[in-house]
Amino acid sequence: MKEKTMAIACNGSLTIGIGHITRTLVLAEKLKNNLNIYYIRKNGSEYDYGANQIKKNGYPVYCENSKNSADIMLLDSYDINEETLSCLRKKYNKLIYIDDLLNLSYYDCDIIINKSLGGENFKNKYNTSPGCKLLLGAKYALLRDEFEKAKPIDIKKEVKNILITMGGTDPKNTSVKILNFLKETPYTLNVVVSDGFSEKNKAELKKLASSAKNIILHPNPQMAKLMSKNDLSITANGGTAQEIASIGLPQITITVAPNQESSLSFGETGDISIYGGRESELNKKDFLNLFSSLTSDYQKRLSLSESQKRCVNKIGASLVADEILKIIQK
Repeated sequence: MKEKTMAIACNGSLTIGIGHITRTLVLAEKLKNNLNIYYIRKNGSEYDYGANQIKKNGYPVYCENSKNSADIMLLDSYDINEETLSCLRKKYNKLIYIDDLLNLSYYDCDIIINKSLGGENFKNKYNTSPGCKLLLGAKYALLRDEFEKAKPIDIKKEVKNILITMGGTDPKNTSVKILNFLKETPYTLNVVVSDGFSEKNKAELKKLASSAKNIILHPNPQMAKLMSKNDLSITANGGTAQEIASIGLPQITITVAPNQESSLSFGETGDISIYGGRESELNKKDFLNLFSSLTSDYQKRLSLSESQKRCVNKIGASLVADEILKIIQK
């Protein structure tokens, strides 16, 4: 019999994407045998898409201000301030906050999770309530089950297959931009297409694929399996980048949202990934130069692969779940 209940507050939409939902679902799956779990979403039809993704995974979803009680709150949202955290801490016995931005002057909660690459370097920058547990860095990466089980890829001397994946909704149509840069190259371009893509986006991708034999669209694929069949990836600099890193697939990362800025220093140093730039600043000439330098450099790709595998912990989600259960038992 599960004695305690956890409420998870997060939102997803075709505009803001579903990254918050994806990573909290990873934790929900780890904790569902110990806790009753439900989700809280914002009001408004724009958030229906995210709520439906949660329901597909078997969790109830309630609108904010509904009269539901819980012992623990897991919060994953950028739309909060110091007062919000303090109010929630008074309402729930335990408060857990997933943070990417490090933009608050005070964090009144029981656990902070910042899984960003290099997040461990932020330890002295968090001003927290006494006893707050800091879970920082890619040691606590929230990877889906398929990546915990996936084997690392072998780096081949010759690049043939390129993976292009820009998140669950690709609101800025970055996949199309990248394809227009690369469609005349001799590589097979494997493009992930999610249900969350707009109809306009899907139509443009289908048009490109019909006009270029080297473009293959993959609607809602099993990601780990698809990734393992590629030699290089181009991805948004978010949660998918950590999934890719966990199997050692060399990658060029593109920033498509402000919350992805925290990992840029690692891309810029070239130790873990190659930073391709912000989506709004991409141009064909510079991107092709960067792309060509990586496809032709086997040793660099091998080095990136090894660095990624060392950096990202495949069982990070289990470590986070264990820490949550520990504080609940106190």
